[in-house]
Parts: sequence; structure tokens; C-alpha cells
Amino acid sequence: MHYLRTYTRISNNSERILESRPSTIPPALHVYETPLGTVQRVLQHSPELSELKIIREWLQDLLPVRHAVEVRKGYMPFTKNALRAEKRAQVSGIGSTRLGREKLVQHLDPDAASRGPGTWDVEDLHYEKALVRSLFEYVRAGELDMALDLCAQTSQSWRAASLRGAIFYHDPSISEPSEGVDGPLGNRSRSAWRRIARKAALNVSLDRYERAMYGALCGDLSSVLAVSESWEERLWSYVNARFEQRLEQLAIQNAPSDNVQRIEESTAEATESLESIFEQLAHATPHASTEALDPYHVVQRAVITNNVPDLLARVNERLPEMQLLEDKVYARLIRFFAHLALFCHLIHIPLPVSLRAPILNAYVNVLQNAGEGCELVALYSSSLEPDNAHQVYAEFLCAMDPDTSLEDRRHALLQVQPHGMDPAVVASKTVDLLLAELVPVIVDEAEIREWNANLSLDERRLILSIDWLTFFDATFPHAILQTNTMMRVFMSTGRLHAAHSLLKHLPSELLSVLSDVSVAPDQLIELDHWRSYFDVLNKNVAVRGLWSDAALANSHTDYHNWVEALAQASESTRLACLELLELGWLQFDMEDDTQRKELLMFIRRKYIPEIIMSLHLMLVDTSQVLAENLTHALALPNLVADERLCLYLEFSELASYSPEPLQKYLAHVREAALVALDRRQDVLGCNKTPSV
Repeated sequence: MHYLRTYTRISNNSERILESRPSTIPPALHVYETPLGTVQRVLQHSPELSELKIIREWLQDLLPVRHAVEVRKGYMPFTKNALRAEKRAQVSGIGSTRLGREKLVQHLDPDAASRGPGTWDVEDLHYEKALVRSLFEYVRAGELDMALDLCAQTSQSWRAASLRGAIFYHDPSISEPSEGVDGPLGNRSRSAWRRIARKAALNVSLDRYERAMYGALCGDLSSVLAVSESWEERLWSYVNARFEQRLEQLAIQNAPSDNVQRIEESTAEATESLESIFEQLAHATPHASTEALDPYHVVQRAVITNNVPDLLARVNERLPEMQLLEDKVYARLIRFFAHLALFCHLIHIPLPVSLRAPILNAYVNVLQNAGEGCELVALYSSSLEPDNAHQVYAEFLCAMDPDTSLEDRRHALLQVQPHGMDPAVVASKTVDLLLAELVPVIVDEAEIREWNANLSLDERRLILSIDWLTFFDATFPHAILQTNTMMRVFMSTGRLHAAHSLLKHLPSELLSVLSDVSVAPDQLIELDHWRSYFDVLNKNVAVRGLWSDAALANSHTDYHNWVEALAQASESTRLACLELLELGWLQFDMEDDTQRKELLMFIRRKYIPEIIMSLHLMLVDTSQVLAENLTHALALPNLVADERLCLYLEFSELASYSPEPLQKYLAHVREAALVALDRRQDVLGCNKTPSV
């Protein structure tokens, strides 16, 4: 909360500080301009003074009155009563009532104690010290009117008059009216009053808070520093001294010609740069050196000296170190600096993306780790440049639990729309990021999996990622493209179960409009080839299932029905396989993408031998019941040897699971031929030509 309050103060003031522009102070409109009118003109056109005024007001908000004194009626009542008692005792001949005590002053004017002999009553002395401290804090807080009112309430009108000398003179009847001023106000001889106030600030016989009070009003530094303890108090002392002295100088320099006054000699404070002020503060004491490293003070210095970009650059460099801090401390610091960067961007202070992006990315990560909702993450992500904003929110979506429901994921994606981001772009980037993360892992762990194997976590995450591209029609083309990419990854690494799961996961809303999707034709063809392959595989599995059910046929009718179903299933599988082989599976014209072509060729050589071998074994096995299937099996080599299709070229050792795949297939053909001889069937398969 401390840093949020700090940010609020910065946001209320830094825009004016950082957007100051050089300007020339115009001359007075007429020679009757009052000192207050001159001051207002100077403040309006002097960027330096405007900046100092803003900084001083900001610091005044940080330094409220902490030692307010209780209002007491009457002036020095205890001293007054003691003097009266002393007089009565002397008149009555009783003698002094203050034996053994310090002698009291004999007069009640404000300078009585300074002149001596004697002093104030101890109760009045304590109250006077508390009152002067309270008055100083009112002055430091910019509440001079409250100080004047307190003086009047405590019967010290003389002190109110001395403080009122700090007010610039103004008469609305001869100069432009000023807000809240109805009649003549202020001190005609303020410059003379400042010189007297400075002497009072340097008078060591006065209370230190009284000296500081006059020092604050006239711009003296040493007297105010003497009562300043905290970083903010000391900083206010420097800024106030510079402001008051520069204001007096510029007011005199720009006063009407007939109102020229003597210009005081400049002190070091009047020409002190803001950067040098902070350097002096940082090296004033060992404790101050530690205070200078406080994150708030570092930011305060950067804002005041207009070095926010340099500050954020240093913060970005130290982000790895900051991550070693306690989680709560790290989160608080990142939140503060992120809001600082956002505010600067909001008020059009030039901050390159390279400065804003790292800290905002870190804050989004903090929000993610804290389990904050997608609404908040979308809000802060949108503050980045469009490309970076989409990237950051996509990273957030990547980190979501893969088991999150489709509706919740859709809701999370739609949160970007109110903040000017494109959900289609975010969805595409999300899938791209997941592919970049998971594909290398899957490829490195490449192994042959069983058809009914369970999906690994990475495989499941990759399959579910396609959902991000199925929420909007605009992302359907990218969904097809990325589906093909994932299929190539799964198929090239032998993950048939994962590839099959991916195809089953595609929603019907996408599959039903494939012909209407604006995507390259070769992408649609590739997807159709994948679906055709797994259609063949499913049919083959169905035949194997029927074949294993042979023992369940207990009656002649059951057996007849089983044979009929087996015949239909095996013929459907045979025709589907032949169609897949004859259409040139994974062979089609495509864009000039060498890597894709090579991978598709690798997959074709990997699975074409399997398709042929699986079809051959299915036909031979079922030929025990369906005799014609053996003839079909023996006719299959004719298709493999057909020069139009060149399927024999796919029997390469490079991509196959077992050595010499063509020899292995021919060995199975030889065994089938021997079976045909035993059954007195056509051995050469000449009577049956494989066709669709």
C-alpha cells in the first residue's frame, strides 16, 4: 500500500514536472502591477519555478503537521499570573513567592526573555516551544493561513503580523483580480521583511523551530536543515530554499520599472541543480546514504530530475536480482515500477518499448503467479505495444491449466477485445508458443507408441492447444495449418495414438466448413489425406475386432452373420487401402516448402510399407473364412510393382521400423503363395487385379 500511495502522489504531479517547456517571461501589462501579480506572471512563464513549486507542493503532501498544539487562550498566562502574585506578595509584605526558582521576566513583550534578565514561567516556556514547532510545521506544509489563525487564537497577534510579512502585496483595484483576494493584502516591503526574517533565522538565541519557521519563509537553508530529520524533510529544505530565493530574484527582475528593488546576492542554494541537491542529500550522513537507496527515494529522484527512462533501464537490468527477494517484496516493487511505466506512457512521456516491456511482462507474471483473473492480465497486457501485448497475453494463456473448460478458455480469450487487442491474433500466437515449447520436447523423446497408449502430458497439451483456434471463423485457416503441423510431428515420431486423438478432437464446426475456409488448397488436401489414413486404420482395427470375435459364434446363424459382417468389413478395408495407395497418399503439389516436403516423404516411406503389410496380413488371415481374400493378397504385389505408383520405392530401410522391409513383405507373399498351392488356388493372383 505504501508504494501505491507513492504512485498516486507521483501521478498527481509528475505529468506537470516532466512536461514543462521553456518559456520567456513577458513584461508587465502596466506599471501598476502589484508584487503578487508579478509573482503570478513569473510562475506562469518560468518552467524552473513552476517545477520547483510542484515539487515543493508534492513534498508538502508528504509532510503534514504532526505536532499540532492545543489552542490556549491568553498570552503567557502562567507568567502573567506569577507576576501578579509576586506583586501582591510585595504589596502585602509577605515577600517573594518564587524563592529558589529562576527569576521571571519583568515585562510581557515578546522580546522580554531575549533582553533579560529573567525568563518565562516553565509552563509558558514549554507551551511556547510546542507552539513554535507547530507553527513551523504549518508553514512547511504550505498552510500559512492555519499558522496565522493559530497565532490569533493563542493571543499572539504580533506573531501573526510578523508571519504575514511573507505574503506578497496585492490590490485588486489597481491590478488584475486574484482568486480569493477581495481587498488589499500582503506586505508592500516584502524584500525588507525577507532580510529581517533571514537575520531571525540566523539568530542562535531564538528557539530552533522559530528560526526554522522564519528560514522556511525567507528561503534560508541552514536553519531549516537544523530541524529536519527525515529524507523528505531535508529534501523539502533544499527545494524550498531554492524556490524562495529564485522567486525573489525573478520577481524583482521582472517587476514594473518604477517598482524596482534591490536584488539580493545569490546564494549557493539559488543556483543549485536538482541533481546536485540529491547528491548532497545522499552524502549528508551515513543514514542518508542508506535512505538514498530506498526504492521510493530512487523513484522520487528520477521523477524530479526527469530521469525516469534511465531508472526503468536500471530496473530492467536488475530484474533477475529482484526475483531473489521475498515474493511479497518482489511483487510490490514490480507492481510499483509497472504502474510508473504505465503512467509515463499514459501521459505521452517517450518510453521505448524496450524499457516498458520487461517490467510489464514481469508484472503480468506476478499476476499469473498470484492467480489473478484473466480480466486483470488482459488490462495490463494491453498497455504494451500491440505486437508485444498479444505476445504477453498469449504467454498467459499458454500457462493456463490444460484441463480448463472450453467455455472458460473462450472467456479468457475474449477478455482482450475490450482492451483493443485482436483475439484471433492472440489465439494464433498462443498456439505458436505452445508448438515452439512442446514440439522439441516431443521430438527429443521420439519413440514408437502402441495404438492404444495413453497420451503423455505434452502430447495432451499440444492436442488441446488447437482449441484456441476453433472459437472464431477467422482462425479456422490457422487451425487447419497447425493441425497439419502437429500431425506431421506425431506421425514422424510414431505417435499414431496422438495423431488419431488430434483428428478426433477437431470440432464438427470446423470439419463441416472445410470447403469454405480460405486456406491454401494443399493444406486442405493434406488434412484430407490424414483423415483418409486413419479411416483405413480404423477399418483395419474393426476387421481385427471381428476376427477375434469368431469364438463367440455359438450357432449356425451367429456364424453366418459373423462371416457376412467379416466379409463386408474386410472388403471395405481392402477398398479403402487401395484407394489410399492409388491416390498417392501425401503426394500433392504444394508451396515451395522444402522442409515440409521432406517430412511428408519421410512419413510416406514410414507408413506405406505398414499399410501394405497390414492389408496383406488381414487378407491372408481372413482367407481362412473368405477364400477370395487370399487371391486379393496375392494380387497386391502387382500394385506394389506398378510403375505408375512406384510403391516399391517406399520400402526404404531409412524410414522403416524393421530391416529390409521389401524382403520381409516378399517373404509373407511367398508364404501366402504356398498356402494358395495347398488350397489349389490361383498362386500368381492373375485372376484378380487390385482395383477400387
